[in-house]
Amino acid sequence: MLKEFKDQFHKDTLRLHLNNAGLAPISRAARDRILYWGNRFYEEGFYTDADYVADIFHTRQSLAKLIGCDHSEIAFFQSTAGAISQLCFHFPLKAGDEVLTWNQEYASNLYPWQEACKRAGANLVLVESGERLSTPVEKLIAAITDKTKMIAISWLQFQTGARTDIKALSKITKEKDIFLFVDVMQGLGLHEFNMKEWGVDAVAGGSHKWLVSPVGVGYFALDSKHMNMIRPHNVGAYTFGTCDDPADLFCMPKKDALKFEAGSKQVLEITALGASVDLILKTGVKTIETEVLRLSTRLAEGLRHLGFDVHHNGSAHVNFVPKNDSADKLKSLPCNFAVRGPGLRLSPHAFNTDEQIERVLQTLK
Repeated sequence: MLKEFKDQFHKDTLRLHLNNAGLAPISRAARDRILYWGNRFYEEGFYTDADYVADIFHTRQSLAKLIGCDHSEIAFFQSTAGAISQLCFHFPLKAGDEVLTWNQEYASNLYPWQEACKRAGANLVLVESGERLSTPVEKLIAAITDKTKMIAISWLQFQTGARTDIKALSKITKEKDIFLFVDVMQGLGLHEFNMKEWGVDAVAGGSHKWLVSPVGVGYFALDSKHMNMIRPHNVGAYTFGTCDDPADLFCMPKKDALKFEAGSKQVLEITALGASVDLILKTGVKTIETEVLRLSTRLAEGLRHLGFDVHHNGSAHVNFVPKNDSADKLKSLPCNFAVRGPGLRLSPHAFNTDEQIERVLQTLK
């Protein structure tokens, strides 16, 4: 199945795509789905209505399998930040409550919680990372007090791929009745995840990066036991029913996560996401993870052999402290990369090859 996965991506002979933790190329399946719906909308207009609704539902089902929840617990948004905002601005924080997060969180998770705490008079507690930007769960657990109501962290951190032990954390949050929210943007589709089995109350993420889909879809999954606690952030026709239903001031909102979707969906992006998720499910997340770790480990070891200081935390993210001309050499290939934290971040996906890794190492030699 790995070969079939690799064959789903454009064979770019000019450019190296090694910033997949930022923006990955989309799969052929995702591209074909966009072309399919674009053509049908062009030719059929309204007559596509029931079919595209069914395809969006299919994406919801497939994404639920990847996350480890029920499809009725998933809502689509425009971005990860939009999905997080749905939770943080309607979670019942009070003055003096505490929200814990890492001190290296990405802005899309940090800023919404910062603003939510300001509005509620709550305190956002930034827990200090471990050595070399590691995220030992013990530090997070040690920071918990009787005022802690929410822990809101990324599963994998964006700079070096540092991963928090979610299962160990959830054991404590359950014991202490603390809500556990996880931003899975940097890990879903790359490593195996299971929201219900791991005891996570809510997750959010987006369509690009490891899900090899177009930019433009955020998703929010909320355990059904909390559904009545969180009110919709945006309200529209779809909060209550469909666009064809007459207005009724006494109509009650939907009971599942669809109440968070106020109106029309971004059909092309959502259905393309479904096509890529199906590809990931068919290939197997473990198969993808094994190949990614093989490539990233080869890259990290090669960089160390060349004398670079390398941060590599058992994921795709390989961050190295550059020498004077390292960035210029990568640009000359050309090879895309990200400037993050301690240095330059490279992040191979399973569609990358050994030959591409070797080209990078030879260029930086």
